[in-house]
Amino acid sequence: MKHSQFRLLWLLCGCLMVCRLMGQPLNSQPVVVLQGNHDQVSLRGSLAYFQDSLGNRGIQDVITPTIAPAFQPVTTPVPNFGYVTGIKSAKPVWLRFKLSNASDQTQNWLAEIDFWCFDELQLFLVDEQNQVLSTSPIIGWKTPVAKRPLNHRHYWFPFTLSGHQNATAYLRILKHRGTQIVPVELVRASAYDSLLQKSYLFWGGVLFTLVFVAIMNVIFFLITLDRIYSKYIFCLLGLVGFFIINDGFMNQFAFEEQFWLPRQNVYFLFPLILFYSQLLFVRTFLPLVNTPSHRWHKVGTIVLWCGVFCLIALTIERFTPYSALLELILVRIFSVFYWFPMPVIGAYIVVSIVRKYHVKEAWLYLIAVLPFYALNLGQVFANFGMLPTYEPVANFAYYAPAALFEVLVLTVGLAYRYKMNRDQTERLIKEQTIQQERTYEAEVQTLAMKNSLLIEKERIARDLHDNVGAHLAFVVTNLTHISDQAEKQPRMNGRQWADQLRTIVSYTREAVKLLRETIWAIHQESFTVEEFSERLNQYINRYVHETDGLHVDVVVTGSQAQRLTSTQVLNLFRIVQEALNNVIKHAFATQATVHLQIRPGGHINLRIHDNGRGFTWANGAVSEQHYGLRNMQTRAEELGGTFRVFAEDGTTVEVEV
Repeated sequence: MKHSQFRLLWLLCGCLMVCRLMGQPLNSQPVVVLQGNHDQVSLRGSLAYFQDSLGNRGIQDVITPTIAPAFQPVTTPVPNFGYVTGIKSAKPVWLRFKLSNASDQTQNWLAEIDFWCFDELQLFLVDEQNQVLSTSPIIGWKTPVAKRPLNHRHYWFPFTLSGHQNATAYLRILKHRGTQIVPVELVRASAYDSLLQKSYLFWGGVLFTLVFVAIMNVIFFLITLDRIYSKYIFCLLGLVGFFIINDGFMNQFAFEEQFWLPRQNVYFLFPLILFYSQLLFVRTFLPLVNTPSHRWHKVGTIVLWCGVFCLIALTIERFTPYSALLELILVRIFSVFYWFPMPVIGAYIVVSIVRKYHVKEAWLYLIAVLPFYALNLGQVFANFGMLPTYEPVANFAYYAPAALFEVLVLTVGLAYRYKMNRDQTERLIKEQTIQQERTYEAEVQTLAMKNSLLIEKERIARDLHDNVGAHLAFVVTNLTHISDQAEKQPRMNGRQWADQLRTIVSYTREAVKLLRETIWAIHQESFTVEEFSERLNQYINRYVHETDGLHVDVVVTGSQAQRLTSTQVLNLFRIVQEALNNVIKHAFATQATVHLQIRPGGHINLRIHDNGRGFTWANGAVSEQHYGLRNMQTRAEELGGTFRVFAEDGTTVEVEV
């Protein structure tokens, strides 16, 4: 029972559909009613199109009963017939819309095609009896504005409908290269002047804003010499060129200049510069060259070279015409390269956010360019039939606020970047100034301390020389005199007293000698190794070689220009003195060598070796009872070094600093 009810329901629905189809003509098309109280009428949903595959049909062919049913409804909000790659593949497209004057009076209207780059446009008005009421001249981008029906950068076709008259308008469209978007709208003739003023006011404000921001960035660039401002200037000029071209200002005000390049290449040139200048800008605004993702910087470089290829392809045609096959290949390559910067810029934004390189800057740039890029990508997808062609995609008046939003956000971002860089620079300068002040204070304190030490050294040296030295010299003089007098005495013990006095004189002279060496060591701030070795040789030649049977050699290796402090010189000199005194007193040696080795980094190795009878020490340790050796060890430790004494074919004293 239930199945039979369902079958009956489906049968009734089918009958209703058949009746509806039978009661409606197959080629029905909505009629655009022209009211007397509207200045603008949209043709959305009221258009039909026919693609002329032969390419030679005229209006009489199109309105015949054989062709008329071939018109198909335009299903997108704005008619878009995709890309055309060249003259041979270009075929005319016919648009049709039906009109009805609902008032008693005659109405004058204008059909506006809000796009600049069509090669041929022609409007026909046909009555209900298929009689051609009016035919417009054929106009296109090569038609000077003065020779068009209205002196305007867009294409305007006037037509007139009498009271209660019905008619059909046919618009023949031919384009040889590029996208075939046809934004068409009806405007009352009396509203033309008002719309014209609003249009120029709007675009004047947009272009003035872009140029003003570009001039301000020129000033910033001249002040800071930061290359990011120069690249941003190119982006702004690219936007200016983008709107001047795409809204037809160049076609109207620089008509001859548009033929600098063959065909319509100049119109592809400036948008190309826009997208590639934005890639140049983002490579500086979100730099990846010194990050682990530096490969994207190389990808950006490759894409920029693709842009150079496109520029060459556009300009070289001025000198050498392309064959049909080469033109087809280049147009398809150009179509791909033309949009290459956009995904690369998107990759820069994603990488900077995901890898946390420039998160704030990346989000700022994404917010800035999102509206403008969304419209451009929407046009790309619409041209390939992937999305419907909505009005914002086809009308550049929507691109203008998106571009101004981008400029506003990026200008604020650059100003914030300038402030951050300035604050960072000021902070670095302040830190550097503080560091310099600290360094200066430390240097002043060091100099003051050195000056105090020098003054103290001078005082000690002066006191030793003037006081101790003078007294010792006086003692020597008097003891010499006493010894001479005692020797002359006839008493038997006179010579004995003379010998003792001469011994005192000898020790006193030794004290004077040591005093002079001490004054020499502390009198200077530093010595070279060469000066130290000369002093050692003077000491050995003057005092040690006087001992019969002992020969001493001084060997110095390493840098002779290495400087030694006065503390190092005094301690090393005393160690050599003590070691040689021990050789003379205890070793019974005939040969001794003083070897001073200067190693890289200021390391010092001092060895005093003799061929005497040698000593035996437990683990190289110095006994507490040997005061001379303990003093040498103490001096070595004062220099931050180590001290060893060991028997090896005699005795060796080694100091390592």
